[in-house]
Amino acid sequence: MDNKILAGWLALVVLLATTGCLNKTENSGVQGFFTKNGIIVKSGREAAVAEVHIRVNEQDQAVSARSMGKNTVLLPLNWQAGDNYQVIFDKEKWNSAAPGKPAAWLSAVVPTGELEAMPTINQWAVEVNEGVAVAPDGQFVAVASFDHTVYLFDRSGKKIWDYRVPSGMPVSVAFSADGSIVLAGESSSDGKLYAFDRLTGKILWDYAFAADIGKGMSAQWSNRPNVRSLVVNGDAVIAAGQHRQRVVEKNGERSLILYPTQSVIIAFDIKTGQKRWRYPENETMDTGVSKIVVSADGEKVAFGNQSWSPAEKYPDGGIRVLNGGTGKMAAFFQASVINPYFAWVGIHEGIDISANGRYLAIFASDNQAMLFDLGKVNMAETGQAMEPEWIRQVSKVHAVGGVPVYASGSAARVTDEGKLYFMTSNTFVADKTAASAPPFLHPDSATLFSYNKNGELLWRWQTEGGVGKVRFSADNRFMVAAVYHNYISQSNSRAGIYCFDLRAEGPDSLAWFYPVEGVASVADIAADGTTIAGCEAPIRMKGDTVTGQHRLHILQ
Repeated sequence: MDNKILAGWLALVVLLATTGCLNKTENSGVQGFFTKNGIIVKSGREAAVAEVHIRVNEQDQAVSARSMGKNTVLLPLNWQAGDNYQVIFDKEKWNSAAPGKPAAWLSAVVPTGELEAMPTINQWAVEVNEGVAVAPDGQFVAVASFDHTVYLFDRSGKKIWDYRVPSGMPVSVAFSADGSIVLAGESSSDGKLYAFDRLTGKILWDYAFAADIGKGMSAQWSNRPNVRSLVVNGDAVIAAGQHRQRVVEKNGERSLILYPTQSVIIAFDIKTGQKRWRYPENETMDTGVSKIVVSADGEKVAFGNQSWSPAEKYPDGGIRVLNGGTGKMAAFFQASVINPYFAWVGIHEGIDISANGRYLAIFASDNQAMLFDLGKVNMAETGQAMEPEWIRQVSKVHAVGGVPVYASGSAARVTDEGKLYFMTSNTFVADKTAASAPPFLHPDSATLFSYNKNGELLWRWQTEGGVGKVRFSADNRFMVAAVYHNYISQSNSRAGIYCFDLRAEGPDSLAWFYPVEGVASVADIAADGTTIAGCEAPIRMKGDTVTGQHRLHILQ
């Protein structure tokens, strides 16, 4: 893309993201932005953070300003729509009435490399698998990029270091609890997990999961040994290595695609890489693990099984709660297929544990939603059977022109009080075979549902396009989602990063939408709810025209 065109497009994005939330006084170099975390003010000259003062409705207010980079500070406060705010920064004044909703403040847009292949808009999913993680305090952003590189940036977009994976592709990243270590999992013949020093990029330790699940040389990243799920648990990191293969079996005139899988979960000391425990202790699971969750105190670790293939010992839909200290299985539940259209049930992104460890939420691929009360589980025992408090069919199979379709279950979230959020993703044909996409959308596709702890629906909200991974701030107030193209209308007009403020209800919970030129493949939010980062990928439109670039967007 021509530099002038790129500069113009970025200016348009900033204008769209800040419409109604930018004001500056006459002859003043100070600008202000009402964001979800307060007011960001920017001076045209060098100025000290201590030189910032604020008045609300003509009354002085004490606010501890935070530096956000050169000439920019954040005034963390819960501003109220309609109130008047006056900021004195660098001895100049800026004033404005607060808008109805916050805006996205663009901190940086950073190119992250060249794609080897580009997604096409007529496919049901984006062909780019990446990972992005924001440090707990919002100061740094790590990217597991499709261009075989792990990057670390500060929140202003300055690159701190990068590491090119020798013979694979990074697919997941995370930060240690104190932000001093960057963890990255790769897809390769070895399936390595790396721990990097955040300051220098030096590898502190690594581990090859191929020793547990076997080597693999497939050209497809998802069919090689990989570490897609990792979670930090205090001074430990818990990671799942899995090796999935693709097998096509003939069943008369139909082809059945199977994915025989081997997986294992290992807990490591985050500083030394020393193993603390392994699950299963002496074997591998004959299915996959897409996401691991852990309670805030580290005592409870949970995961679900999925590979969409028959398994003898660890079938899809298995839900396990492990003792976070020992790795022993404390409790177990096997979800059953309840719809005749499905041969098995898988749990992908749809699992979450409340921070206090009380509740476990499940949202299976066939749209079964479940809530477990883990207060009934004795973590000192092993092998207990647990039962859900309730099971709900969030969305049902819907026949369109005689073709049965469903909206795949995706994300799950549960709060300490038992409030739940479930989000569906793409539309698929429900026919017991491999997932395939029809030329129309299910009425519940890409929809966010909210339930109370009794299983009663509170509200629903629907977007356009497919939904990538969904992430939440630690206090459950903010939710971010990367949304890519609408493959039915072949439009990416609503592709981008969505931020929800879940203090509101239903449609009012959408705080802002930040558009990208291509499609948004993944996004994350800092634990403290400040910095948001998302990856954009280019996409090939009708007429073989490529739009968008491979880059990172950092927002406040």
